[in-house]
Formats: sequence, structure tokens, C-alpha cells
Amino acid sequence: MDMPDWLQEILRFPEIVRRERASKAVLIVFLLALAWFIGAAFSPYLIPSGTMDLGEDGVVGPRDFQYTISQIENPIARFFYDAGDVNCHQNSSRSFFLNDNQMPFCARDTAIFLGMAIGVLFIVFYSMELNIFWILAGLVPMAIDGGLQLVGLHTSTNFLRLLTGMIAGIVVGIALGYIVGELSGLVKERK
Repeated sequence: MDMPDWLQEILRFPEIVRRERASKAVLIVFLLALAWFIGAAFSPYLIPSGTMDLGEDGVVGPRDFQYTISQIENPIARFFYDAGDVNCHQNSSRSFFLNDNQMPFCARDTAIFLGMAIGVLFIVFYSMELNIFWILAGLVPMAIDGGLQLVGLHTSTNFLRLLTGMIAGIVVGIALGYIVGELSGLVKERK
């Protein structure tokens, strides 16, 4: 039985073409994504070793650790830990430790940030069509891992969080780079 044309089109892997020139707008987005990842990754080195372990009581949204984070002297580290406090649960068992300090974001979030930088960097040098099927397919592993853990059917590991977060981040980075590149091209055409 043959697949309908519309289904074949959805499942078709996008053609990847090397760019003749890098898009400045996409390059800027890459540098911002890379700076975000580096800031989060190096924050544990900007505070005294062994001083940051936020425990297991954090949730996404409220500032659970506002007092502890307000005591961080380095403003860059304080900024990233504060961003993590609002946007991440920051449970220590689901986080990596560097410099004997818990990172400001959990393993999955940290991997998403790195993956986004990698995905946008890919779009700096290559062009491809945006295909919603492949974007969603890249998010499914993280959704399954996190979703099954959320309902108590599975306990994830930091390795799985790293792997599924990285895949999702790369896909989101590619989509972000593509969108920025297309918008940049439209702006240039209008001038």
C-alpha cells in the first residue's frame, strides 16, 4: 500500500544545503545561546567550592531559594541561579555539580541550553526547510522521559535527562535559527 503524497511530504527528511554566507542575525542568536549556556555552566565556578546544594524541595515558578541565592556575591552567578530558581525545580538529585556546587539549572535544562546553541550553530552554516514532524519527533524522547517520571511510572537518570534534553535543544535551536534566518531575509528583501 502506497503512502499518500501528503504523508510522504510530512515524513520526508529536510534537504540540508551548505550556506554560501552565514546569516548575521542567526550568528547573533547563536552567540546569545552560547553565552547563556556558558554563563549557566560556569556559574558554579564563580562561587566558593562546596557552597551550593539546593536540596530536593524546589518547584518551577516560585522563588524557593531566594534567600540563599541573594547571598551569592558574584552578580553573574547570582543572576543565573536566580533565573534557575524561577524557571527550574533545581532539585540537586536531578542536577550536575561542578566545583562541588550544584549548577543553576537541572541536567535536562542545561542540556537543552547546550543543544539550542548547537542547533542554532548548525543553521549558521546550513540551510534547510522547517519540517514540523521532525521537530516534534525531536521533542518526543524528552516528553516521554519527563512525562513518565512526572506520573511516577519511571525514574529518569541524569544521563537520560542529558540525552533527551540535548536532542530537544538541538531541534529547538534549529527551528529558532531557521525562523530568525527567514525573518532576517524578509527584512532584507523589504529594504
